[in-house]
Amino acid sequence: MKKSILYILTLFAFFSCGEEKTPPDDVYKIRDIGHLSTTEYTVGKIIKVDDSNYDVTEFEWEDWTKLPKVQYGDRRILISCKSKVKAGIDLSKIQDGDITVVGSTIEIKLPPAEITSFSMDPRSVRTQMEDRSGYTDPFTEEEKTDFLKQGEESIREDLNDYGILEDANDNAEAFLIDFYKQLGYKKVVVKRSKSDDE
Repeated sequence: MKKSILYILTLFAFFSCGEEKTPPDDVYKIRDIGHLSTTEYTVGKIIKVDDSNYDVTEFEWEDWTKLPKVQYGDRRILISCKSKVKAGIDLSKIQDGDITVVGSTIEIKLPPAEITSFSMDPRSVRTQMEDRSGYTDPFTEEEKTDFLKQGEESIREDLNDYGILEDANDNAEAFLIDFYKQLGYKKVVVKRSKSDDE
């Protein structure tokens, strides 16, 4: 009789350790952090504008003297700028049910990485070259400001090429693994959600 009771208790202990439980409230405390910025990039761009092709284009040459002379009556300007970009995870977006606990294993469904801040550093804006021919007027400050806005849009469009969101995901995953291991979980599984930008 004692052997039967011991056997039943052993089976109960085995299955209860492996079954999914309602996660304790403390595992959702991570949401209180809100935006967790895990990656910061400084992205530089050189903007070239000329009257023959009145459009902002990225320019990669470092030797301005290799550029051909402007046509008579045309203007050209090269402006360099830098943007500071931070990316991370908004942990407040973790929903009820996104965290499951099975024994000493915890699994978290991570919200998608996103750009958390983007700022053009005005101290980094430089007019590298301005070239005019004939009686053309110099570029106005209003025009230069408009070029910078277009340059900022170009940087935003190219962010995926830099891998910033992937880095943000990697760093957030490492943070969560460390966080939950400190809470005593032996295995932490992080499942990522893809953003619309990826």
